[in-house]
Amino acid sequence: MFKPFVILTLLGCFGSALPAQMPPQMPPASPAATVPADLPTGERWLRHFREDLLPFWNVPAAWGSPRGNFPTFRGNDGKIVDWTKPPEELATAPGWIKEAFGREYVRMKSRQTYFYGVAFHLTGDPRMLELAQDGAAFIRKNALDPATGSAVSYWEKGAPQPEVLARTSQDLAYAELGLAMYYYLTRDEAVLVDIRKLKQHIFTQYWNPQWQALRWVVKEGPEGEHLRQELVAQLDQVNAYLLLLTPILPAADRKEWTADLQRLAQAMVRDYHDAERHLFWGTLQNPAQKKLGSRHTDFGHSAKAYWMLERIGRLTQDQALVDLATTGARAVLQQAYLPESGTWGSKLRSDGSVETGKEWWIYAELDQLAETLALREATQALPLPRTADFWFRRMVDPVNHEVWGGAGGPDFEPWEGPKIHLWKSGYHSAEHALVGYLTAQALHGQPATLYFAPKDAKAELRPYFFEGTVARRTSRPLPGFPGRRKVEVAFTGLK
Repeated sequence: MFKPFVILTLLGCFGSALPAQMPPQMPPASPAATVPADLPTGERWLRHFREDLLPFWNVPAAWGSPRGNFPTFRGNDGKIVDWTKPPEELATAPGWIKEAFGREYVRMKSRQTYFYGVAFHLTGDPRMLELAQDGAAFIRKNALDPATGSAVSYWEKGAPQPEVLARTSQDLAYAELGLAMYYYLTRDEAVLVDIRKLKQHIFTQYWNPQWQALRWVVKEGPEGEHLRQELVAQLDQVNAYLLLLTPILPAADRKEWTADLQRLAQAMVRDYHDAERHLFWGTLQNPAQKKLGSRHTDFGHSAKAYWMLERIGRLTQDQALVDLATTGARAVLQQAYLPESGTWGSKLRSDGSVETGKEWWIYAELDQLAETLALREATQALPLPRTADFWFRRMVDPVNHEVWGGAGGPDFEPWEGPKIHLWKSGYHSAEHALVGYLTAQALHGQPATLYFAPKDAKAELRPYFFEGTVARRTSRPLPGFPGRRKVEVAFTGLK
C-alpha cells in the first residue's frame, strides 16, 4: 500500500500556479452521440453500494452507543478504537487528524445519518431507515441549541465546542445534512421545524450585508477568523440541504429558500469564480490566496461549485447560470481527465500539468459532475467507464470495505491513512453511488427505482438533485414505522 510522505488534508488544497494554456473544452454532444456501451449499469452501482460500502457501516461498531451517536473514529477494519492501543493508521496519522483525537464531531454523525438515508433510498431496507432515524434523533436531542438555533460543532471531554458564534458556517451546514436527507425521505414535520431553526440561525447571524455573503465565523478573535471569506461557507449550504429540500418544501418556505439559493449563487459567481481559468478560488480575505495551491482551490471544489450552480440554474430557470456552469464544468473535466490512466487528477501543478494523486471526495465530485452533464451531452460520459473501473478496482478496500482516502505513487497504491476520521465518513462514497446509479439508469434508458417513507402516499417525490417523470409508484405500510408508507418510485426522463 502506498503511504505518502504528506497526506493531503481536506482543509488544504492542491496546486501552485497557472497552466501555460487552458486546454480546449469538450465539445457538446452531437444529436447522434450515444453513451459508451461499457458505461457501468445502475445494477453495478447498486452492487458497489451493497457489497463495497454498506458492510462497513451496517455493523454494531458503527451504530454508536446509544444508537445514533455514531463514532467519529473507527479503525480501518471497522472496529471500535481502543485508544490505549490505537491501530497503526491512527497511531501514525498526520497531526491534523491526531489533534482531533478525543473529539466527537456533529458533522460526522450527520454524514453517517445521510449514509443510512441513502441506504434506505437505494435498497428499501427499513433497518437502514431506523439507523437514519436514530442519527437524526441524536442530533436533534443533543446537538441543537433551542435557545440560539445553533448546532454544536463537536464535543471534547463531553463539553460542546466552540462557543456559539465561533462555530463555522460550514459545520452548521453539515449539521443539517443528515436531517435534510431524513426529511427528504420521510417528510417528518418535526424534523423540518429543527431544520428551519438552524437555517434561520445561519442566515441571520452569519450573513454579512457588506459582503452580501455568509461569514465563516461571527465571533471576533485574535486569529482573525471572523474576517475569513470562504467559498465553502456559501457552497456547503447548497449541497448539504438547500438544493435537496427547496423543491419539496411548502410554498412559503420554497420562495424564501429559492431566494437564498439565488443569492448564494450570486456570491459564488461574483466573488469566487474566475471565468478565464474556469475555477473557484477557495478563500478571498488575503489577496495572496488567489493562486493555485491556496486553500480549497482545486478540482474538487470547482467541480462541486459548477455542479451546484448548474442545478440551481435549472431549478430557478436561470439559463445564463446554467450556461456559465456548464461551460466551466466542461473545462474542469477536460483539465482533470488523465487519458493515459483513465482517471481523474486532483490539481494543477505550476507547470500546467495535472497532479495525478487521488483524493476520494474530489474523484467522486468529478464523476458526479460528468454524469450529470452526460444526461444532456452524451460526450461527457466518454471518460466514465474508465474512471468508474479505477474506483471499483483501486479505491475500494476489498477486505474491510468502504473506500480509501486516496491513492498515489506511480502505481496509484491506496493511502494507508484512516478511512474514517474527522472529515471522512460515508457521505461522499454514498452520494457517489447514488448519483452513479441514477444517471447510469437514465443513460442506459432504464428507470431508476428509489424508496421513500412519507405518511402521505401522494407526497411529491423527486430523484435527489434531479428532475424525473414518475413511471411507476407503489405504496404499502412500512414495518416499524406506524403511519408511514413505503413508497417505491420508478423514475424516468432524469434531467
